[in-house]
Amino acid sequence: MNTNEITSRLEYKLLQGKLDQDVTGLCFDSRHVKQGDIFVCIRGAVFDSHDALEQIDAGHPSLIIVDKAYELSLSNISSPVVAVSDTRHAKAVVAAAFYGYPAEKLRLVGVTGSKGKTTVATMITAALREAGCKAGSIGSNGVNLGDEILEVANTTPDSDQLQRFLALMVSKGIEYAVIECSSQGLMQHRTDMITFDVGVFLNVQHGDHVGTDEHPTFENYAYCKSLLLRQCRQGVVNLDDKNIDFVVKEATCELITVGHDDTHAATAKLGSTPDYVIGKQRTRERNGLIGEEFNLSGKLDDEVYVNMPGEFAALNAAATIAAVDALGLPASAAKEALSHIHINGRVDMIYRTEELSVCIDSAHTRESTRAVLKALRAYKPKRLVCVFGAGGNRDIQRRIGMGESAGKYADFSIITTEHNRFEPFETILEGVKSGLEPTGGRYMVIEYRPEAIHYAITHSESGDMIAIIGLGDDKYQHINGVNVPQDDDKCAREAIREWENTHRK
Repeated sequence: MNTNEITSRLEYKLLQGKLDQDVTGLCFDSRHVKQGDIFVCIRGAVFDSHDALEQIDAGHPSLIIVDKAYELSLSNISSPVVAVSDTRHAKAVVAAAFYGYPAEKLRLVGVTGSKGKTTVATMITAALREAGCKAGSIGSNGVNLGDEILEVANTTPDSDQLQRFLALMVSKGIEYAVIECSSQGLMQHRTDMITFDVGVFLNVQHGDHVGTDEHPTFENYAYCKSLLLRQCRQGVVNLDDKNIDFVVKEATCELITVGHDDTHAATAKLGSTPDYVIGKQRTRERNGLIGEEFNLSGKLDDEVYVNMPGEFAALNAAATIAAVDALGLPASAAKEALSHIHINGRVDMIYRTEELSVCIDSAHTRESTRAVLKALRAYKPKRLVCVFGAGGNRDIQRRIGMGESAGKYADFSIITTEHNRFEPFETILEGVKSGLEPTGGRYMVIEYRPEAIHYAITHSESGDMIAIIGLGDDKYQHINGVNVPQDDDKCAREAIREWENTHRK
């Protein structure tokens, strides 16, 4: 492949050189450029590679792609250079070409929402496999190829990584790929060059991903979520979401709605009755675990059981069924998969006895903390103990809200670290306490997260339910620029073994 071929779908202006060089790689780090690379200059949060053109050129790349908005001196640059209107989009275009346009060889489902992306993506993947399809997924819990799981740094990987993972799926004979689409991923063009067969919009919530390091306003956050609906053929949307009219305003796909009846006033784009109507939701226990049962009517009339508790379980399940139905696959496969679904780090009951139960979840906002704690109340524990922290360098309302929800819905809380990022724990703690203390909820503080988990389990009282929330299936904490290894599941199981040894004596 040469530079002319790899830029065939890219709009650009040739600033110098010829597009006839062989391409052997892609590079985005000015320190590691090799001959044969295409280098795409990106303005990042802390470094702009447009400022390192001479260093990039010294590596003898086949092509340098720059943003046309920059006034750059090329007098000392010998490599071919083209200018584009958006280098992040260009990165996606050349990555797709380099890996052979793998998205065109797969059927694709994209899932976005403030909450529920991983849950619904996992549900859809399980339903596809239940239907006999070879399916993989990409998201918070990694790249699931069926026979192995690869770790990822972001919920939605950068476009070059995303295209590489899709190409890997094609090479393994996978037919369907389910991708979690974060607002940052959509905003930064990571999913460009992908047309989804089905896009799923779940919700958009205040107090999440709005701040100096993410989206400047809630409106921008909601807008970025809505971009998925311009990148798919069919869109499954939650009619219950109060921002749904804003989200679908510029949608270009066929819209399919799920939700409860009589929650939405009819508009030009959306009716008042969902295509898939959720009704009569009730909590049920099967094999010692709590799940949700509900009636579905409209395009499908059936009774559905989902093996997860909580108020959002029915909506997530209905969205899964609608997406599978839109793909032309049997809804019965989705229903069967939902009846025994298990998702690591999502209302994940890793230990269950009459004396002690331990659950791990990724809740990290006011709403999700409230939802998971209320769901766990269905087990009727003698005490519900919540171990949690709040993310640093994020909207302060998030930590206040988590504190308030923990104070209201847990019997006792242990406040600890989460992803502190670059913010001192003491500052985060004050925000959490300002939400928790007015509720009158009881709490203690143990900064070191493994110690907090160990204490909660080894000092538990008979009948306790321990909810460890915030990280879910993450394997690290981001603290002061370092990814510190942290596995809540592993920590909890070690403490459980110690607790068991003590109680057997």
